[in-house]
Amino acid sequence: YFDKPPPAITDSSSAASSISNSTISSKENFEQPKDELPVIDMGTLAEKGVKCQDPPSVLVVEDTKACAKMLCMTLSKFKCSTKWAENGKIAVDILLNSMPGTYDLILMDLRMPVMDGLEATKLIKKDMKLTTPVVALTGDYNEETKKECENIGFNGFYAKPMKRNVLKAVIKEYTGYQVK
Repeated sequence: YFDKPPPAITDSSSAASSISNSTISSKENFEQPKDELPVIDMGTLAEKGVKCQDPPSVLVVEDTKACAKMLCMTLSKFKCSTKWAENGKIAVDILLNSMPGTYDLILMDLRMPVMDGLEATKLIKKDMKLTTPVVALTGDYNEETKKECENIGFNGFYAKPMKRNVLKAVIKEYTGYQVK
């Protein structure tokens, strides 16, 4: 492991000098680690906490398989983990059977069979008292529906299909995570 044999040492002061010189030269060859943490502004860090450094976990509630698949694929490209629920009833069951804080964001379609997004969000916000942000995604984008969503407790209201840049902004706004 040595390039050349160590010099002969005659006294203890030479030994200390020899050791400290070899320590200094090894520091010169040391490379700094390449890991980089995401840059997060202090306001976001104070509001959302340290968890905003990690990609969020998103519950996607959507009955149309093609829409759900597209949304989950886009979220995975943003490094988010996803779980898909086909209707509001399944979403409520998932949330009831998971630890609090498992999901950082819920993207909720409004019009679904079995249990729609309006009824599911009432249960999530009022009965279960979860603080997880619930964002409405709908093809029924009008002021009346928007007002109904606000009254129920939705945190946001967006039209489908959601564009990538809008989805990035939603993730940043509700989780603090900056998609790269």
